[in-house]
Amino acid sequence: MPVRVNFPLKYACAFAGVSALAAFLFTSFVFVDDSWRGLWAYVGFASFVVAYLLSRWFLSKGNCSASRKVIVGTCVALLSHWLCWYGFLLVTYVQGGVLEAGGPVDVVNPLSALFVAGGYALFSLAFLGWVSVPISILLCTWLRRAER
Repeated sequence: MPVRVNFPLKYACAFAGVSALAAFLFTSFVFVDDSWRGLWAYVGFASFVVAYLLSRWFLSKGNCSASRKVIVGTCVALLSHWLCWYGFLLVTYVQGGVLEAGGPVDVVNPLSALFVAGGYALFSLAFLGWVSVPISILLCTWLRRAER
């Protein structure tokens, strides 16, 4: 019995894969510090979660308009930047603040990270958002059209 993969899962995997690959290449060539080497995992995870949830909630039922696909694709790209940075800040907080013996040293707490992640997201959107938004829209419309 063949397994049928639905649109939200296809879209989430495609956008997460493209985003993680782009982040891996970007951090490999731009950042020489080893602390940035794992950023691709945050990017991939955040892209997958946001793309899956939004496409499942807003696009998986019936026929949807082109404008709805564009709006969801845009929201996926924008929100995945925020979730990526929030996850990064949370892991940094746990690693540097909770797991270290001396307690949090110069790390953002989870509540403050909600706002700090917004600032980081705006910064990353300024450099990479102009690429991630059209890619997200393209993948969303292409995969949704191919499913019908």
